[in-house]
Amino acid sequence: MERGPEEPLGEWGRRLSDRIREALDAGDLTGARRQALEGDGQSRSLEKEYALMYKGLGITIRILLDLLGETAARGAAADRQAAERALVNLLGRFRGDMLALLQRAYGVSAAVPGVSGEAGLEGELARTARLVAEAERLFSREQGRRAAEVVQAINAGKPHRARGLVDRKERDEYLPLHDRLIRFMAEVFGYVLTQFGSAELYRFHRATAEGQRRGFEQWERLPAAEFARATAFLLKQHMGSVEVREDREKFTIVQTPCGSGGRLRLAGAYSGPEALPFVEGRGPLTAEQERFPVYCSHCPIWNGVAPVEWFGHPQWVFENPSRSDGSCTLHIYKR
Repeated sequence: MERGPEEPLGEWGRRLSDRIREALDAGDLTGARRQALEGDGQSRSLEKEYALMYKGLGITIRILLDLLGETAARGAAADRQAAERALVNLLGRFRGDMLALLQRAYGVSAAVPGVSGEAGLEGELARTARLVAEAERLFSREQGRRAAEVVQAINAGKPHRARGLVDRKERDEYLPLHDRLIRFMAEVFGYVLTQFGSAELYRFHRATAEGQRRGFEQWERLPAAEFARATAFLLKQHMGSVEVREDREKFTIVQTPCGSGGRLRLAGAYSGPEALPFVEGRGPLTAEQERFPVYCSHCPIWNGVAPVEWFGHPQWVFENPSRSDGSCTLHIYKR
């Protein structure tokens, strides 16, 4: 993320695509073209707007896949076969959904390299990791292609076509893939909770945070204002609504809704025949609440417990998080 010092606080939650739409609607083709090519001081360009988020999700999911094998093996021998079957089914559903989404978004099929000599759960995990990597390659290529088409439409004096392409790039091609990756993370957390219990889910989250520690260390070196900007940039790429406030002691970021866990909840992911579970009982997994959505349980561990152990303080301090309306509030303190 890049940012000029002149950017006002109220702009931190705006996405580049929204800025380009606004310019196109106002007939400012020069401004729309400039932002598509040069970005807005946060995103580098329209081509790269969602690249960092998609890459980050891919990194996280590969860490989860690495941990899942050892987690499944930690179960009692009598239950291990059933737990592995459940995991194989989960992985298969995810791959099938991703392949269908890639076909729908890009009209192409992902070519997933074969996994020679790897059968059973090990092979399923490897195939899934390869699909995630191939989907990331396709995503990067197609986002670049769509951004180039937007610029071509602007150059041709066709703002309505350019706007339609911006919508397609974001809403039809990025958002469905993003949401399925988030749902997969939630399903993995739910699998660990239901198969092995809350203590194992805590261990799983803590190990996942450790696998991403370098990123948290980079955050730790930022001044509070820069960290708040980086946080707002990350959160708005989940496609929720992000508002940033500042007072003498802290920055406050309000999401209405949170674009990952909040939208997942509003979409009905915690009800119906394939409902995700809740974590029950006050504790670190639930941010000391009685009941907490399983997807959201990673936040108090990754952004609270782990940083306290590493740095002596949390990086995000939550206030009544993961509310039933999908909203969530966090604070970043200046000291």
